[in-house]
Amino acid sequence: MIGKLHQAVKVNNLPVAMATFREILAAGGSVPVSVMNSLLFLACGCEQWERYARGLPPLPPTALPVDARDQDPPAAAAAAGAAAAAAAAEVEDGGKKSKEQQGQGQGQGHQGKRRNVNAVPPPEGPPPSKEELLAAVEELWAAMTAAGQKPDAGTYLGLARREALRGEPAAALAWAKECAAKTRSVQLRTYHPAMVGFCLAGDAAALAALYEIDGLITGPATAGGAGLDATEYEYARLLEGIAAAGSYSQLRGVLLRMQDDLNQLAPATADLVAAFFQRRPQAAAQAFAAVDAGGCPGVAAAAAGGAVAARAEAGPASTSSSAAEGEGAGGAGGGERSWQVLRSVAVERGGRCDAAGGSLRVIDLAETEWESFANAIASLARTNMGARAAEFDAFAAWYDRHGPYDILVDAANVAYYGQNREGGGFTWGQIQAMYELLTRRFPSKKVLVMVHRNRLKDPEANTSAVQAFLGRLRSCKAFNYTPPGANDDWFWLYACVKAKRRGLLVSNDLLRDHIFSLLRPKHFLKWKQRHIARYTYVHWAQADPEWDWEAPEDWAPTEEGEEEGEEEEAAAKAGEEAAKEGEGEQGEAKEGEKGEAKEEEAKEQGEGEKAEVEEPDDEGGKGGDELFVLQMPSPYTPCVQQVPESGAWMVPVSDGTWLCVRPQPA
Repeated sequence: MIGKLHQAVKVNNLPVAMATFREILAAGGSVPVSVMNSLLFLACGCEQWERYARGLPPLPPTALPVDARDQDPPAAAAAAGAAAAAAAAEVEDGGKKSKEQQGQGQGQGHQGKRRNVNAVPPPEGPPPSKEELLAAVEELWAAMTAAGQKPDAGTYLGLARREALRGEPAAALAWAKECAAKTRSVQLRTYHPAMVGFCLAGDAAALAALYEIDGLITGPATAGGAGLDATEYEYARLLEGIAAAGSYSQLRGVLLRMQDDLNQLAPATADLVAAFFQRRPQAAAQAFAAVDAGGCPGVAAAAAGGAVAARAEAGPASTSSSAAEGEGAGGAGGGERSWQVLRSVAVERGGRCDAAGGSLRVIDLAETEWESFANAIASLARTNMGARAAEFDAFAAWYDRHGPYDILVDAANVAYYGQNREGGGFTWGQIQAMYELLTRRFPSKKVLVMVHRNRLKDPEANTSAVQAFLGRLRSCKAFNYTPPGANDDWFWLYACVKAKRRGLLVSNDLLRDHIFSLLRPKHFLKWKQRHIARYTYVHWAQADPEWDWEAPEDWAPTEEGEEEGEEEEAAAKAGEEAAKEGEGEQGEAKEGEKGEAKEEEAKEQGEGEKAEVEEPDDEGGKGGDELFVLQMPSPYTPCVQQVPESGAWMVPVSDGTWLCVRPQPA
């Protein structure tokens, strides 16, 4: 019977689930808390609970997109519905599809028979009403209470969603707080029902409650917060509340936080930004006041500049009369000012946006975030390496003595580029060609080539040409290898992040491996946008009409005095350690180490790589001037930001467009 409950939940069949639940209780049986939580999930409308709470009709599974994980909450309900439809189809065909795909023989056949016994058809007729959902939740919660079952995080989530369906956000928040206090587990989604309810209230008190929730999620432990990073969903609910009852200063504060934490926004979230300016023009006009009166620095400066220019054109008489009139409610220079919402505005490659009246800038990690990011990488690397974590520490110590390095070369990625063809393989000549390109293009930058140690055992690595190349690298401390059994991704990522804003990784790896998901998105995603240079063969770029041939710019101009001091310090350290370093490699790893080692090579070549390529002309370890061409990082960061020249807000949307909200002259 428990299996039948699982199937009913899987296909979103609430009537069958509740009937089966009652049969179990009537027979004197019990249902474990984990299954009760699944029933509560179903009884609250599954992932469509928010549509019920907002008074929107639930979407049928066939009308939902297959994958809506990164979309707005109504569309996010799609994933559950599509999965339920697929599961129902699989149940109806007796599990044949699963047997064909998994091929588990007789055991799979036996499992198919069991699935047939507990088969539950998809629900028929209209979806349950809100009243039917609430009645089911009440029945389930009453049964748990009578049985003395202790609620866990999943139970509290169901109870909070029940309150959202009731229109009681304060009660939903109370359940979320109790969950945090009793389970010591804070999950963002536990607060979502309360946030939706307060958004629907749409008044100042509700907005204050939204900020309270924000503090519980993102605030430090000393202030009673969980210290978590807000996601786009939490920011969207804050924007929704501000659009209904907030001020411009509150909006600006949230947008600046989003600038640090997010990259592109879903269209529905961008619409909430536009909604504030469109629905609350008087609140938006606060931005035009003087800074000491609550105005926005960027907008106030732009407004003041515009007013001065206008008075200069009008002459002295206009200047004296303007001074007598004062700024007024409309902002600097007098008169009523407003904001203009523009969608799908064009942004030039250099970041210039004519619609915004200015240029986008580079928004990098804050100084305090760099060390935190590097420490997180090191911690994960040590955990990943287990008993061999000391080898990562040895590399970190080596890097501290000789770094920081401006450019990190993912040598395996470069060596394998274009080699997915017959006779292709790890090509040292391509590594040398890339090194030569980088040292010519950026003669003042320090380059570090990193490769897996096993590659030093390749026959090609022992040729005179490659040995000469490696000798050059070692002599200038431009070479290091990762030890056997280690994932080289951790090493070059750590090295690049330690260089902070001046670090650049040369690789076509899209960095989609699961290990990168363990890092804080607010750190990793922004670094990924700004600190990776892509490359291709020159002859491929010549055949690509969309390849940008502009000369790459310096991605991180060194501040005055910074480079000299760092170079002197590095030179002093290098002199002290030269005798100990020998060849410049990790002394802790022994050349004669035995046994097979797991080799983690980055073979991902990026999107659109050709299946067959011409053989490069520079074999035998020699690089050439015309082998590779670089694609440097964008000269601006695609994130929410305010254009300093005009005070306009620029919002990147996930559909590839930009939203611009620009202040208009009086």
